[in-house]
Amino acid sequence: MGFELGPNRYGKAGIHLATVVRGEERHEFSEREIEVRLEGDFEEVHTEGDNATVLPTDTMRSSAYALAFEHPEEALEAFALRYTEYLVHASPAASRAEAWMSERPWERVVIDGQPHPHAFTRGAFRWTTHVVRERDEVRVSGGLDELYLLKTTGSAFGGFLKDRYTILPETDDRILATELDARWRYTRTDLDFAAEREACRVAIIGAFAHHDDSRSVQHTLWRLGMAALEASANVDEVTFSMPNLHHVAVDLSYCGLQNDGKVFVVTDKPSGRIEGTVRRTEDVVSG
Repeated sequence: MGFELGPNRYGKAGIHLATVVRGEERHEFSEREIEVRLEGDFEEVHTEGDNATVLPTDTMRSSAYALAFEHPEEALEAFALRYTEYLVHASPAASRAEAWMSERPWERVVIDGQPHPHAFTRGAFRWTTHVVRERDEVRVSGGLDELYLLKTTGSAFGGFLKDRYTILPETDDRILATELDARWRYTRTDLDFAAEREACRVAIIGAFAHHDDSRSVQHTLWRLGMAALEASANVDEVTFSMPNLHHVAVDLSYCGLQNDGKVFVVTDKPSGRIEGTVRRTEDVVSG
């Protein structure tokens, strides 16, 4: 009986760093978490115990700090591109570097209507990026997660398939709440990523707020995807994960009250989870 090494990779998880850009009038602050993997010709590392081709994971950590120091102001996606480029060049045996990064925005404190120059409060969502770099190709995506969205009306759910176990009543008006994750794929790597991702975020939030004829979470997902693609010509597809965070009207008949949509039980588990991708299609011109 023989043995062979199957797919393998290694890297560093939980690299957590912060940067400060110290302007004359005010400071900018960012906080990032990084995870990275290398793949390539590392067979003898496993089979022979020969570490000659191994770039230590500690070097992956220390290089992240040094690269962040060089350009503390750059967007998360641009940093991920530069970081993976360094790792591929630093590890000749590697054929692929893959990095996942997230950034929690810290919002500037406003006092008496004036933004404070160096005081911040933690934001309510995270920017994300995923970069896959091979020797002759690189792919970059952006996104966000932990974006809580809620509307108290403008959402319905009816006309659905029913069987003998169905107990859910139809409704033409309900609370719609979700903790949205979105991933979009960029078509280029030479972009103003901060502007592109903000355009997508604003479009998603606006579409959620204005879609008052929603017939389901799926229906809303479609509208959000179209809005993001319309907002950025440099994004060719966007994928959403949208848990349906249920708010169920409390039955107050036990105390002689009719609850007309004022008090709800919040049930975050179990929850429905709706996922889908909206992508561009090629326009077909008939002649």
